[in-house]
Amino acid sequence: MAAALALLGVAAALLGTAALCAGSSCLQQPRNVTVDIVNTNIFLKWDWDNPCDLNVTFSAEYQEINDYETIVGNWTVISGCRNVIVKECNLSFAIPNYFSQYTVNVRVESGEDHSPWTSLKFCPYVEAKIGPPGLRLESEGGEVKISILHPEANQARKMWDMDTLSYKLAIWKNSSNPEEKTQDIFSGQTIHDLEPETTYCSKIKAHLPNHIALFSPVECIRTPSAWVGLPRPQNLQFHALDMKCLLYWDNLYNENVTFMVQLLYASKRSFSPDISKHWIPVSGCENITMTHCDFSCVDVTGIYYLRVQAMNGHNKSLWSKEREFELKIHNEMGPPSVYVNASEDSLYIFVSHREMYKKLYGDLSYRIWYWKNSSYTKEKIEDKSTPFTISGLTPSTLYCLKVQAYPQNYNKSSKFSNVTCIATATGISSYQTNVEIGLVFLATMGSLIVAVLLGCTVYYLWRKLKDVFFPSCSLPSNIEKIEGKEFSSYLITAEEPTEKSVVIIDSCVPNEVNLIDFKDHKQLEQISEDSGNYSNDDISGSKQSHGTLEPEIQ
Repeated sequence: MAAALALLGVAAALLGTAALCAGSSCLQQPRNVTVDIVNTNIFLKWDWDNPCDLNVTFSAEYQEINDYETIVGNWTVISGCRNVIVKECNLSFAIPNYFSQYTVNVRVESGEDHSPWTSLKFCPYVEAKIGPPGLRLESEGGEVKISILHPEANQARKMWDMDTLSYKLAIWKNSSNPEEKTQDIFSGQTIHDLEPETTYCSKIKAHLPNHIALFSPVECIRTPSAWVGLPRPQNLQFHALDMKCLLYWDNLYNENVTFMVQLLYASKRSFSPDISKHWIPVSGCENITMTHCDFSCVDVTGIYYLRVQAMNGHNKSLWSKEREFELKIHNEMGPPSVYVNASEDSLYIFVSHREMYKKLYGDLSYRIWYWKNSSYTKEKIEDKSTPFTISGLTPSTLYCLKVQAYPQNYNKSSKFSNVTCIATATGISSYQTNVEIGLVFLATMGSLIVAVLLGCTVYYLWRKLKDVFFPSCSLPSNIEKIEGKEFSSYLITAEEPTEKSVVIIDSCVPNEVNLIDFKDHKQLEQISEDSGNYSNDDISGSKQSHGTLEPEIQ
């Protein structure tokens, strides 16, 4: 009985532990949630430890978010990702738009219990890796031809259908100490300079900026025996001047041979699954005997590739290595056309160039060097506009110049034009004329200023002299006239020296007095008092005398 009770206690303890483990400490959130995307194959993965050894399942849901961080739809349970027992699920058919943002939730479930959600936000296109392309090697005429299959060639849904993929090839000898070489490659391209009867191995991957790419499986091939026919043409060189484009190569042959030149547009290399089918002959360069080809007739505004083959009847050489040609880079600009006219102190320069260069490079700028024919010192000006004017020159002087054109966005410039010399006309330069006009103006202004100051000085002195000798104030009205005569006739204009005299009047003996004269005398006394020409003593004395005589008159 005791043993049975003990067993029941142990069972109860175990059940309690299981119940505890079934709680929050056992159902923790999934961690390290990631997406693994290769092309359009999207897998959601996560980690989770089972500390309580429970029977659990996992479920996932997603929600789409557009470019404006706006929720597009509701939470959707992912088909194939509900109640799964493995720690990954396939989202490939659940994700409709590879350029949208998505939020994915994952949780652990055990019976009626479940953990909190763990979230991950991602954009399929940003996270995607480029899958391995298909690679096929084949021997062709003593060389190895590379054929490439697009990474999504066999998929209905495509991640990279709007992108242009390029490819990189890694190739090495199948030996104990392989030296791997990597180069850009296009489908249908031939690999040159491989050793004959040697096994080479290679792998290839796509290239797209900001994306990881996976290499293809390794492929190996054995090269054929050494080539015994006509040697391939060597040392292809371009010479392009003013849109006339020539291709040259070395003459390695002692027998009568002809040559074939072919061209491939660069756009075909990027999009064609086999560029060997897109080589076209250059018109005028088929079965030629000379070792150069004029391909100016081709639309040369883009990028393309050229190759040459030698032929002697049915005996043909291997194709030469192709050379890339781009007119903007290889073309040399010839000298511009220049017309010059001259005045007394200026040169007027008119420059023109081929209209095609404006389409090729945009607007051109010009660099002008000019100098006196008698001097070694050169002056330089640069400008974008034309015609040009060089002013401030010396009249009757021979000047020389040359002009060079250049596009500002490319590291190239044209050849200089031929040196053009022209003499400025005889006469006075506008600079000298301006100086002389300025000097005359300053002299005139100075004379006017001096004249005004002198006039003001003379006027000021005249006013002062006039105030002194010809005052403008008037005499009092009571003395302006005396007996109808102007008072000025009585004024003494100059003081004369006189002797003092005394008039003695005998008061005892009255004499006859002319009253009129006395009256005039009395008036003169009064006037003398007013004018101040006589002293007060004299006036007082006279008054006293008049006071003595007055009663006797009465």
